[in-house]
Amino acid sequence: MQRLAQVCLGFCLSLSSAISTAEPEAVALLERMGTAAKKLNYDGVFTYQMGRKVQAIRIIHSANENGEVERLLSLNGAARELIRTNDHVTCIFPEGKRINVDRRPLGRGFPSDLLSRMSSATPYYAITMGNNGRVANRKAKQLVVSPVDDYRYGYHLWVDKETDLLLQSDLLTDKGQVLESFTFSSINLNVDIPELALKPQIEGQALSWNRNQTEPVSQRRAKEKGLSSSLWQVGWLPEGFALVAEQSRRKAHNDKVVEQRVYSDGLSSVSVFIEQKAAHHHLEGGSRMGAINAFGVMEDNHYITAVGQVPGHTVEKIVRSITMAE
Repeated sequence: MQRLAQVCLGFCLSLSSAISTAEPEAVALLERMGTAAKKLNYDGVFTYQMGRKVQAIRIIHSANENGEVERLLSLNGAARELIRTNDHVTCIFPEGKRINVDRRPLGRGFPSDLLSRMSSATPYYAITMGNNGRVANRKAKQLVVSPVDDYRYGYHLWVDKETDLLLQSDLLTDKGQVLESFTFSSINLNVDIPELALKPQIEGQALSWNRNQTEPVSQRRAKEKGLSSSLWQVGWLPEGFALVAEQSRRKAHNDKVVEQRVYSDGLSSVSVFIEQKAAHHHLEGGSRMGAINAFGVMEDNHYITAVGQVPGHTVEKIVRSITMAE
């Protein structure tokens, strides 16, 4: 699944009642967390768990007047390394391994990526202080992020009391079930990071991209490639969701057109795929893997599918609202 596009909505959307009920202390802490993740030097190990899948990852982060350099390396499973210099990202796979085009090969980018998305979505989430706790042998404060409706998930965050660095994040259903979790098991803060520690240690194939790169919201390129403009309309989206990226392409093996649109509130995202009917099997009904839900139907000789890190009833309602324009 491609890395979903990020978008800053906080300054261009009117604030809902969620932001007015947010605790000032909690909002201030969220802002400090974002600064800490970017400005501190740290070297630690965290786990990323989604369902039964668990990844152990070492993160080495250095910051100076030129910005950030971050190296992540997998500690279990397939060997991979990811180097991020500000917004430029390179993932390295061992020789002989097939390159995974997933732009999140080591999880979702913990912790700075989550925080940048969360700060842009505050109109649609209430933010309050929770209980004190302990993570990675450090005292932590809890931040509770609750959605304003049941069409998206909430978060519980644990923040280091001394430095304001995010130490743990749990993605939760409205019933409190943990669907996805990032947790530091050990971390060294405010340490000197030698330049060698930020260099890749494995040799292999590399895949690079800019993490803020998105597909422009325009039909021009589709027309230039000989692809027809969309005749499909999305009739319903959760409040705050807007179109942030789209693309159309032809599949090489059957020449069928596939249209993809990405909708986001800044934190949660949903991708909608519209594909001409083909011989291969296609999802009909619902499917779930951890926090990711999908729902598909066949309509007017097209397969329509929505996939996103939102509850199952959200993707179903979006799909069932999509109709052919008259």
